[in-house]
Amino acid sequence: MKNDLNPKMEKTPKVEFKEEHIPWAKSIREVIFGMNDGLVSTLSFLAGVSGAVMESRIILIAAFAEMFAGAASMFSGEYLSVKSQREYFESEIEREKKEVETVPELEREELRDIYRKKGFNKEEVEMIVRRLTSNKKLWVKSMMEDELKLFPEKFDKPLKNATLIGISFLVGSIVPVIPFIFFTAWHALMYSVAASVVVLFVFGIAKARITNKNGLKSGLELTLFAMAASVICYFIGKLFSYFLM
Repeated sequence: MKNDLNPKMEKTPKVEFKEEHIPWAKSIREVIFGMNDGLVSTLSFLAGVSGAVMESRIILIAAFAEMFAGAASMFSGEYLSVKSQREYFESEIEREKKEVETVPELEREELRDIYRKKGFNKEEVEMIVRRLTSNKKLWVKSMMEDELKLFPEKFDKPLKNATLIGISFLVGSIVPVIPFIFFTAWHALMYSVAASVVVLFVFGIAKARITNKNGLKSGLELTLFAMAASVICYFIGKLFSYFLM
C-alpha cells in the first residue's frame, strides 16, 4: 500500500512577525498637547494683538512674553498635576500594604471576589488566592492591579512630563512668531497663518501615523481648530481696538 505520508513534504514556510512599537509614543500626549497649545495659543494671541495693534515690534515683544509665560505655566501646571496624581497613587498603595498587614482575611476575600467575577470556579479561585497571598509583595501587587487598577510601571514622572510639555509648547510657539521678525504686521500675520497651517497639518498626519488613524482627518482637525481660534481672536482684537483706542 502506498504510503500517503511524504517525509520530504515541504514544510509550511515560517511567517516572521515583528511587533512594531514606538518607544516614545507613550509621551505623544505631552508632545501633541504642548506643541498644539503653544502654536494655537500663540497664533491666536498674535491674531488678536494684530487686530488691535499694527506695530510689528510691539507685537513681537508681546509674543515673546506670551511664549515664555505660557511655557512656564504649562511646565508648572503639568508638574503639579502629575505630582499630585502620583502622590495619590502612592498613598493608595501604602493603604493597600497596611490592609494586607492588618486585615489579611478581608483582603483574601476581596481577591476571591475579583477572581470569581473573572469566571474562575471555586477550586481555581482558592488556588490563585493561595498562590498570590503566599508572597506579600505579589499579594500587594495583585491588589493594586486587580482591585485599584494601578500599575506602578505606568506612573508618569512629574519632571519628565513637565519638561517635555514645556519644551513642546516653546517649539510650537516659535512657528507663528518667526514671520513677525522679518515682515510688517499684516504680512507677518498672513505668513504666520500659512506656516501654522502647514505645520499643524503635517503634525496631524504624523500623529495619525503613530495612532493608526486617518491622516487627512487628523491634519484637518488640528488645522481647523487652530484657524477658528485665530479668526475669533483677530476679530476680538479688532473689537477691543475700536472701543478702547
